[in-house]
Amino acid sequence: MNRWTQALEKMPVSAENAEEVTNDAIEGVQSVTSLLHLPDWVGRVLFIVLVIAVMLLLVRLVNRAFRRTIAAMAAAGNSSVTLISFARYVALFAIYFAGCVIVISSIPGAGDSLNALLASGGILAVIVGFAAQDALSNVAGGVMILIFKPFVIGDFVRYVDAGVSGTIEEISLRHTAIRTPENKRLIIPNGKINQGVIENANYTDTRVCEFFNVGITYESDLERAIAILRAEVMKQPLHLDVRDPVTQAEDPEVQVEVVELADSAVVLRAWLWSKDISSAFKLKFLLNKAVKLRFDAEGIEFAYPHLTITK
Repeated sequence: MNRWTQALEKMPVSAENAEEVTNDAIEGVQSVTSLLHLPDWVGRVLFIVLVIAVMLLLVRLVNRAFRRTIAAMAAAGNSSVTLISFARYVALFAIYFAGCVIVISSIPGAGDSLNALLASGGILAVIVGFAAQDALSNVAGGVMILIFKPFVIGDFVRYVDAGVSGTIEEISLRHTAIRTPENKRLIIPNGKINQGVIENANYTDTRVCEFFNVGITYESDLERAIAILRAEVMKQPLHLDVRDPVTQAEDPEVQVEVVELADSAVVLRAWLWSKDISSAFKLKFLLNKAVKLRFDAEGIEFAYPHLTITK
């Protein structure tokens, strides 16, 4: 048996042993205060202050280590960043819990109450009460998100229930944070978002298809307008050709169709493919300007509602 096994065997494995270790530590502090002729309660207060200080220091160090790791993994595109982010909150909860148990054990009489609570199964009642406040459902929702991964940190999603879109920025024990394109944060409890409908632009395939609709007048040259629209899309560097080798010889690079014959317009639609949602947004913005300038130069008239008044 090596020295590490021997050390593990000497570690406290029960609430009683934990209380004994706490009392030994308190006695060590009180031995110092007794040399200064201070009351015993001063030693207990000093011990509690030291425990709280160590707990806060550990929280700070763990937070810093996890944040650096998460930032490095996110920059590298590692999908395990979601697991590490979730583990951060588990580690912080464990530190706070351990610190609270030690502080309670150091208070005369409180340690016995804590042992009785743990021994009598009172902790189960605490958990049931916790669940009754919907807190446990949020934690369970976070675990389900972590296991099944409907989204991970960095994914661009649309939360259909709230009608908002944004990038998953954080997944904690209680909530999921979404950063919108306006740089605002939407905080959604895990229990709600786990039961809601999520549209994930990055799920399995990051490529995105957006519709680009243009309405032209009935008098405009339809075939010419289709050719111009297709050419302007193909000019854009953000455009993505999604044809496979089999369909390249048969299908056009950009699909453009007449999707509606409206009251005052012939509506054309181009299918825009980009590598991700951000590129798709930029592509649509660039095409708004490019198509407007090209149609004006080629004499293709945009349709708009108008009224003819006769006497």
